[in-house]
Amino acid sequence: MEERVCDRMTAHGALYGLVLAGGRSSRMGQDKSQLSWDGKPLYRHMMSLLTQAGVDKVLISGSGFSIDDSVIEDVVPGRGPISGIHAALKRLQDGDRLLVIPVDMPLVPAKAIQILGGQQQACCFKGFNLPMILPVTIELRQAVETSIKSDNPRDYALWRLQQHLDGQAIPLPSSMADLFVNANTPEDWRDLVKKEVAKK
Repeated sequence: MEERVCDRMTAHGALYGLVLAGGRSSRMGQDKSQLSWDGKPLYRHMMSLLTQAGVDKVLISGSGFSIDDSVIEDVVPGRGPISGIHAALKRLQDGDRLLVIPVDMPLVPAKAIQILGGQQQACCFKGFNLPMILPVTIELRQAVETSIKSDNPRDYALWRLQQHLDGQAIPLPSSMADLFVNANTPEDWRDLVKKEVAKK
């Protein structure tokens, strides 16, 4: 198993995961990343999900986390997910790949992560900007720098980044469609918990 991981890292660079947990959670009324999921903070569940799916190294975008060097704080805050991607790119080398996922999608199956992790170009599932996979290239770095320096909030949109990189949108297996759900409000969160209980 270890040999196969090393082979993949040599051929394509390392596969990094980035959990986006730097939002204000204003509609939730509390920090979403700290909500309890299966007895542990939500951000830890999402980090574990990426690890279980075969991601080589998992990072978390945000502040206030008391965990080693996995934490990436925004260099240019206030730009949404682009801020997190921008900061993470400073840790990565060209040839690596970055799999980005929000902290509030706990039902996403590991299989979906593995599907994206197998892609070698900018890619997401049809109908969903996140999670997404981004090969680390000069083009990606330039596109992110251009976006983050803009004063137009529209330029922070992830679909624009995908468009700039000629990214693909691949079909989401129908069995996973109900699992790609964000929790933005307490009501959303209760619905997610109910779905998780129903799965067991």
